[in-house]
Amino acid sequence: PVVAEALAELGIDTTTAHPRAVTVEDLAAADIVVTMKPGLTLPGPVTGELIEWEFPDPDSWGIDGVRDLRDRVHASVKQLASRPLLR
Repeated sequence: PVVAEALAELGIDTTTAHPRAVTVEDLAAADIVVTMKPGLTLPGPVTGELIEWEFPDPDSWGIDGVRDLRDRVHASVKQLASRPLLR
């Protein structure tokens, strides 16, 4: 709920979002696969570029800590989006 609150502050509505498992088909179709925890076991091979980011788990954090994490993730995404694709 705190993560949803922090995202809502930026106008991002997560009320209809539902997590789902990544599939082999997702991995095969992706130009870039980003994990937010190094060493995750994926359901198949990554055919594009694999990027492993490491962020702490905000599960028990308050809003201020989650805001900081949200902003760090946002900065990482912007940096990734600004570079050319390798494939």
